[in-house]
Formats: sequence, structure tokens, C-alpha cells
Amino acid sequence: MSVVPILIRQHLIPFVFKESEGEEFNYGGKRGKSVLFSPELSSIGCIVRRLMIKAGKPLKVDNYNLYLSISDTVAGKIYQGQFYKHESGRNSFLMLPEEANKEINDLLEDMFRMAFVSYVNGCVENSSDAVVTKAIDRWIDKYDLLEFGYTNDTLRRLYYREKDKGKILARFQTVKSSKTLNYSV
Repeated sequence: MSVVPILIRQHLIPFVFKESEGEEFNYGGKRGKSVLFSPELSSIGCIVRRLMIKAGKPLKVDNYNLYLSISDTVAGKIYQGQFYKHESGRNSFLMLPEEANKEINDLLEDMFRMAFVSYVNGCVENSSDAVVTKAIDRWIDKYDLLEFGYTNDTLRRLYYREKDKGKILARFQTVKSSKTLNYSV
């Protein structure tokens, strides 16, 4: 069983960056944020803790840290996100089997999709398809999604597919989807 660092899918980084509380910094064209997850109190922290135990790598830490960074370079933006632990005065990546990494990203993907559908639903309430287009464009701009190949057309298809399923929380009851625009880790 190979273990890898817990890396966050790139298209989720702007979403998690903007929607999580944490310590932010800016320097040299790089924005960063450190987000803490309690292994006892937060749902994501509890899931990470249980996956660590299941993988035979239990940790006694006060918090799991998620380090997010967005760097502006000549070639474009670089997005990075990884979990690490701070123990005995040192930082090191949290390592889990690839399947556990996928499960964490799938959960974040479900949160992203749920927030997307809720956002568009809120904008569209008793409105026309033109409002759907504008709402999706604002979502794309808000979370830098053009950088990852998202278009209004692809997200509109996602929106109507998710909306047609009915209840917004139903996605947590069925088979999870790890793909958005055929993107998977």
C-alpha cells in the first residue's frame, strides 16, 4: 500500500481558500492561507483522523493544518493545497493511501457542487435562464474556474443535472462523483 501526501485538487483550492477561516499571508506574488481542522470537532478533521487510524498512522495532534497557496507566475497561476501536521516544532505532510486522498477530495468536491447549486438556485429564484448564465459567470470569476477549463456551458450542464436530481443533499446519499469535467486525482 503506497502512501502519498494529502493533496487537494487544484480546482477546489480557490473555493476552499475563500470559504475557509484561517491565517492569510501575501508576499512576492503568492497568497497563502493556513486552515486548521480539529481532529475532534470538525467534520473534515474527524474524517482525516479516522482515515489516519484506518491506515495505521494515528496521530495525536491538536489540529490538522491545510496549507493553501495561489502563486502568480509569468506562465499563469499555480494552485497548491496540502494537509500537514505540526508536531515537536516541525511541519510535515500528512501521508495516506491514495484511496484515502481520493475520499477527502471527493468530499470537498461534493461540498463544492452543493455550494454551486445552492448559489445558482439563490440567484435564479423565479428568474429566467439569462440569470442562470450570469450567476454561473459570477461563480466562475469568484473561484478562478477559467484557469481549470470550466466554461459557462459545462457548469450550466452540471447545474441542471444536479438540479434535476431533486434534493440538494441527495448527492451525499448516492454514489459520490470524483469527476468534474473529467478531472480526477
